Amino acid sequence: MYYSQTARLAVYAEGEFGKGHSKTAEGVIRYARNPVVAVIDSEQKGKTVRDVVGLDCQAPIVGSVSESLRFKPDALLLGTAWTGGRLPGAWRKDILTAIKSGLDIINGLHDFLGDDDEIARCAAEHDRRLLDVRRPPAELPVASGKAAGVSALTVLTVGSDCSVGKMTTSLELTYAAERAGRKARFIATGQTGIMIVGDGIAIDRVIGDFMAGATEQMVIAHGYDNDYVFVEGQGSIVHPGFSGVTLALLHGAAPEAMILCHKAAKTRIGELPFPITPLPALVALYEEMAAYVRPARVLGISINTAGLSDGEARHAVSAAEKECGLPATDPVRFGADDLLNALEEFRAMRGRTP
Repeated sequence: MYYSQTARLAVYAEGEFGKGHSKTAEGVIRYARNPVVAVIDSEQKGKTVRDVVGLDCQAPIVGSVSESLRFKPDALLLGTAWTGGRLPGAWRKDILTAIKSGLDIINGLHDFLGDDDEIARCAAEHDRRLLDVRRPPAELPVASGKAAGVSALTVLTVGSDCSVGKMTTSLELTYAAERAGRKARFIATGQTGIMIVGDGIAIDRVIGDFMAGATEQMVIAHGYDNDYVFVEGQGSIVHPGFSGVTLALLHGAAPEAMILCHKAAKTRIGELPFPITPLPALVALYEEMAAYVRPARVLGISINTAGLSDGEARHAVSAAEKECGLPATDPVRFGADDLLNALEEFRAMRGRTP
């Protein structure tokens, strides 16, 4: 566990809260057990979290780290992430202010604060912790397909692109399975998931030879005492920058089932000049690539309908259902039960239900 899940958090999202790069902030606010007592973004000062992103949270948005202190946070969580994950120079002063004010720092960037001489020295002087959640464990194995032997049904979320809802879908399915009386475990493979549940390995920071092995190790650790293991997907098999991480998860987790995640109305991969691959073609591609280690089926489609009206959202879900011939839903807006039912039927077919 990286930090106590009772620690009070001030979420740092300067200039970005409610925009495309604040998914870490929004994910932690939506799902983490930790109380979020304030969000720092001078551009949104005076509003609340609910005002800006619609989440069920009345935490105030303040203009500075100093202003957040009156809400008595224990830690400053860096809540934005973007391609490359580097530490912006403009953040340095605020991080040092937070440390000097008695706050630990929870960092999901690729730049480790513990390796920064000035910041590390300041933390040591003030007896504060620098929690670099993307730092991988020292000893990791090379994958060998052992995850295929676990007794749990391993479910991997896969995507048409980055930032389409793979973590969210995995979490919603975990909670739906628990409500249905199943033992379920969410496997965090990215910085936001780790911040939410308190453990995991950020696969995109692991040396290439060991990415699949790190995934395999986590699945094996939880795959014998749960009914389900839900592995948080990363990237997309067709993304020119991040397909390597996706493939490592696919072969390291050795899933039997997959849920394909897509954002409604999205037509390009990221901001690149590559079109989104049609969903039926992605279903076939993921199943083909998985089969080299273990046969796996895509059993449902998760559609991220953020920004659409309810009518538009239902149309997008229905269109995906017809296009792929699989159950589809937006698990946040409409619940994950349709996807869980498909997984339950698959488990029964495999003779795993009581």
